[in-house]
Amino acid sequence: MNKGYTSKTMASKWEEGLITGNGTIGAVAMGFPAKEKVIFSHEWLYAPLHPRRTPVHTAETLSEIRALLKAGKYQEAANFVVEQGKKEGFPNEMDWTDPFVPACTLAVDLKMDGEPAAYEKSVNFENGLTAVSFKVDGCKIERELFVSRADRIAVMRIRSSEPASYEIRLEKFTEIDGPNRWWEEHYDRNIDTPKISVKGDTILYDGIFKTVDYGYRCAAKVAKTDGCLSETGNGILVEGAVETVLYFNVVMCDCIKEPEVSAEAAFNGIDPDFDTLLASHAAIHGGIYNRISLELGDPESDGQLAEELWARSRKEGTPPPNGFFKRVFDAGRYEILCASGETPPNLQGIWAGTNQPCWSGDYTQNGNLQTAILCNLPGNMFEMMDSFVNYEEYLVPDNKVNAETLYGCRGMMLACRGNRSGLLNHFGHRWCMTFWTAGAAWNSHFFYDYYLYSGDREFFVNHALPYMKECALFYEDFLIEDENGHWFFTPSYSPENNPVGSEAQACVNATMDVAVASELFQNLIEGCKTLGVEEENILKWQSILDKMPPYQINEDGALKEWMTPDLKDRYDHRHSSHLYLLYYGLPALLRENRELYDACEKAYQYRMKYKEGEKGQMAFGNVQMAFSAAHLKDNETVWNILCEMAQNNYYNTFSSSHDMGPEIFNTDISGGFPALMLEALIQSRQVTNADGKIVSYEIELLPNLPQAWSKGHLKGVRARGGFELDFAWEDGKVVSCEVTNHCGNQYTLIGA
Repeated sequence: MNKGYTSKTMASKWEEGLITGNGTIGAVAMGFPAKEKVIFSHEWLYAPLHPRRTPVHTAETLSEIRALLKAGKYQEAANFVVEQGKKEGFPNEMDWTDPFVPACTLAVDLKMDGEPAAYEKSVNFENGLTAVSFKVDGCKIERELFVSRADRIAVMRIRSSEPASYEIRLEKFTEIDGPNRWWEEHYDRNIDTPKISVKGDTILYDGIFKTVDYGYRCAAKVAKTDGCLSETGNGILVEGAVETVLYFNVVMCDCIKEPEVSAEAAFNGIDPDFDTLLASHAAIHGGIYNRISLELGDPESDGQLAEELWARSRKEGTPPPNGFFKRVFDAGRYEILCASGETPPNLQGIWAGTNQPCWSGDYTQNGNLQTAILCNLPGNMFEMMDSFVNYEEYLVPDNKVNAETLYGCRGMMLACRGNRSGLLNHFGHRWCMTFWTAGAAWNSHFFYDYYLYSGDREFFVNHALPYMKECALFYEDFLIEDENGHWFFTPSYSPENNPVGSEAQACVNATMDVAVASELFQNLIEGCKTLGVEEENILKWQSILDKMPPYQINEDGALKEWMTPDLKDRYDHRHSSHLYLLYYGLPALLRENRELYDACEKAYQYRMKYKEGEKGQMAFGNVQMAFSAAHLKDNETVWNILCEMAQNNYYNTFSSSHDMGPEIFNTDISGGFPALMLEALIQSRQVTNADGKIVSYEIELLPNLPQAWSKGHLKGVRARGGFELDFAWEDGKVVSCEVTNHCGNQYTLIGA
């Protein structure tokens, strides 16, 4: 299989299941031979831990909080917010966000007693088809499953070489490998006993929560079979069948007591021919997925079993083979595609294999989500970026409530953690999330980048510009001047770090806050000047930009993480937020200011040198460091991080993990790792004239090419400016390059 994998190893835990999805419905097929379990989930299905409530009203006490911060009483400022929250009904400790949980389990119990043999499982990334095959007493059984983008349901086919019998049920989810021992065992998910009924060829399942009216409905239907059907009380028995086709659907209900929707209605009018349904889905899924392809000169790896590639990848002292990198590249894009629907991938993409997901499996937006979407634009998956835009725009009303309630500001403020709700309810003594104001402006980077990659003026005017203007409005009201006439960011927060000698994460003038706000106003000015819009606001935005405080350099010659003399840099940390200037390229400020460039490089070097206590934690932090390395032309570090993550942050199904091990199923680097591979092969940026208008683009080929990838071919990659490239290289040199100029922009090709 060229794009996908085949394995003969059975899953031992849910993280090793076969995953597929259409952006709305996710499925984890465990691949168990005799007693199969398929765990289904829905992109909006979060169990209600707490009631929806307005953030703590710190706008009314902001002067007191700022006075504590000005006096250097950082922990006292964080404690003040917690105490005020307690008076308003918040707990002493943080509220966790509602957790992402499974909808139900589809069980398929085979009525054969023999031991399975000749076991094999696979996932085809090009069409989202998962498959399991085995033999029992000489009878070959095959199960195939995909989730259709065309028909918006899941479809399973069960085939056997001889007539076989099996029972099909919808069950309340139970942990595959026992309770999660690592996370939140003490929380009651408020998941009530479901209502399950069987009506002929259809099983209905109502998912009910104890404390809210909303819930969800599931349905499974035997759509086609050559066997005999009978009800078993809570399931359907299929006897003597050679081929059976099943449908599955899950829908959300605003009021489960009086449901306004049905799950089974989606099955009406669908022709139960499995191959026809798969072809309709594959045309959409594959049409997106196959726009880009990467070859790295290792064709012999294409046909290898997953376990054979894993053995090669983890051979002591040897980097993973090129075919392994290609498989990880293909797998990551597949996972992001399957997990992007109305919403982008959450921490677990769209797959829920436990009621106890780490960090609630929510949307964490201080780096996690931003890393997951990194491959969408260069990877030619603009539809998947639409999922991100749709979700962030969905959050705008709650973001406005956050801004008004917490700071008395117009515009919007993004909560670090969210799901169905974007209200900022997650904060505590140490994790003082009400002080983190940079989230929406950080996300505006991707709105603007969408415009740069697509060249779509309408997107800029109708989506990017309104979002960015709301971010700018917040800063207009939030920022105050210091004694030197520069803006003073107070409160402030550098995710999730604290200075040396202090346990307090609360601070003022975090470098990231300044970098993100500066980029926002720079992009607003540049985009509006280029398109000739918002002329009445450009001078105002420029005046705000001109008053940004200058970046500071510490006693080690490194860029300071906190731009105040009393806060000392702590280098051993998983986040590197102050290196935001290096995340997405080398901005003009660093190209023109050698002293600041050197300070950023020194800060990067110190983080790489001293990050020992948290080594192996938080894979997206490694992606951010590797992107910084790529833009500093530290090719050796880019390669080392690629190898380290490839060997340690993936399960045997090529699904990615948060920590090395692999440990904690997580899709951050499903998008981040392929994006890093592309960044090593191609980089692009806009070029402006003296008036600040974009006049052309620079595209650099093979800027960080690893020696091991001396030969390759990349087709369908996108670059800023509306360009699409197809280029090949041998012995580290480009030998052919075709550029499709979708927008007619001027460009310069470097390295061709």
